[in-house]
Amino acid sequence: MIAPHGNTKPGCSTRDRKVQQSADAAVAHGVMKEMTMRLQQWPCICLAIVATLAKCLWCNAQDSSTPIDVGSRKQLFVDERFIASSRGVQLTMNPAVKMNEPVLASYIPWEGDQGASATSYSSVLKDGDKIRIWGAGKALLPVRLKARGPIIERFAYAESTDGIRFTTPDSSLLLQDEDLTELSKHGRTGGVAVWIDPQAPPSQRYKTQAKFYPPASPAEFHICASPDGYRWTLLCRPTIGEMDTQSVAFWDERIQRYVLYTRRNPLAHTPRRYRVIRRLESADLLDWRNEVFVMQADEIDRSIYESPTPQPPVDYYGAAVFKYPEDSPDGVYIMLAQAFWHWQRRPLEQRYGGYSDHKSEFEVLAPATLDVRLAVSRDGIHFQWVGDRKPFIGLGLAGTFSAKRTWALPNPIHMDRELWIYYFGENRDHDNFIDPAASRYLCGIDRAVLRLDGFVSADADYGGGEIITPLIIFDGRRLELNVDAGAGGSARLELLDKHGQPVSGYTLEDALPLSGNSLCMPVTWGGKADLEELAGKPIRIRFVMRDCKLYAFQFVK
Repeated sequence: MIAPHGNTKPGCSTRDRKVQQSADAAVAHGVMKEMTMRLQQWPCICLAIVATLAKCLWCNAQDSSTPIDVGSRKQLFVDERFIASSRGVQLTMNPAVKMNEPVLASYIPWEGDQGASATSYSSVLKDGDKIRIWGAGKALLPVRLKARGPIIERFAYAESTDGIRFTTPDSSLLLQDEDLTELSKHGRTGGVAVWIDPQAPPSQRYKTQAKFYPPASPAEFHICASPDGYRWTLLCRPTIGEMDTQSVAFWDERIQRYVLYTRRNPLAHTPRRYRVIRRLESADLLDWRNEVFVMQADEIDRSIYESPTPQPPVDYYGAAVFKYPEDSPDGVYIMLAQAFWHWQRRPLEQRYGGYSDHKSEFEVLAPATLDVRLAVSRDGIHFQWVGDRKPFIGLGLAGTFSAKRTWALPNPIHMDRELWIYYFGENRDHDNFIDPAASRYLCGIDRAVLRLDGFVSADADYGGGEIITPLIIFDGRRLELNVDAGAGGSARLELLDKHGQPVSGYTLEDALPLSGNSLCMPVTWGGKADLEELAGKPIRIRFVMRDCKLYAFQFVK
């Protein structure tokens, strides 16, 4: 048996931590020297310093003798929080599987007609027995300046009972007094991101926010509210400074405040311009403070290609951020970041044309494509990439509707044993050039399907591996795993006391090997599953696996 702090891979042993801290100190020294020489690149250098310090702090936290209270809540292997030591195990990002069958598309007949709206800045919610999409569809919901006031905007909308076949709502909800329509007078909204506000009165239960473009004045940030998701009214115009793209907000129960993730463009209108994702907090949706950049191109991003301009070869155009599991106080923060790629000169035949408003004194670069990358956080501020930054929702094949752009819609939908992540796909790049393998412009909203809890898994290969957790305390009587051991793989569990010794009756020899594929596979020792005698006591779990993917564990009552 390996001791609880033995050979470590993603975890930090005492010896390895000292080596790592020494290495990190050297890295930090080098970073500081580089920062002195390259002050003009201070955002990236600061990010490297933060990452180094965060790594050291994480290692120290992992060695803490204070047990992690997991209660009876589901715990995911999305990061190294539950890995104190390991051998032969690797955290693996699992890309969502695209269905490639758009549920709404501008080129597919919908309710007997062509032209269903499908836009990237749409959003989706599971609301009771309906799947609801705002920003896409054929119905146009009125947005009023005030109750029974003039109509200043219309939201495209569609709804479904199965998440696949979408229809318009009851026609009575779409009735509008055309005399009150003042669309051209007020301007247009740059998308929607609908969420349900648990702190709001019933009349303002649904919220959405976006950049608003008045006809002849600077852009504003609008928050709208609705009692039912059909009838919308402008709620407020907060001042949040520069903003762009789809903005995502929600009430964060952990900190008892609203959080907002939106975009900013440092060094805008200069050759060094780039995009970052920032986060703000508010107690009342009006006063937004504590701005912090949570995702931007770092030194690794900047080093992958030699760009002909001072811009990084990739930056982050927007992000869908959400808590998972949503109802868990210690749920993780998932970021589906929209990576925007621009690092090579345009082909000669594409030097002219494209979007007129993208032409400037600065060179516009190819490939101008976007895909979705996965990052995770435990506090909603410090995000780390998973899966070696590989695409979580990648581009479609040449000639298909998503050949040039994928864009994850907030929010994921829990459908039985799966998570459905709706995404917008387009065969036109950011500079308006259509995929040459297609004969016309195509776009649509499709589903990308993921196993429940399946963002990341701790994987052991055919040769086998194991994980030992930090000390934990739990509340429950049984232990269940979300695990895929397939036909020939297996997993066995041993419980260790606070001194790292096997607990009698729960040793590896007592453990029944688990095989097969289950979202809630019960763990037993000698035919016994009851763990009540250990509830509230500090223990470690030793997972011994072979040819196996471990997604999550949960003690249940």
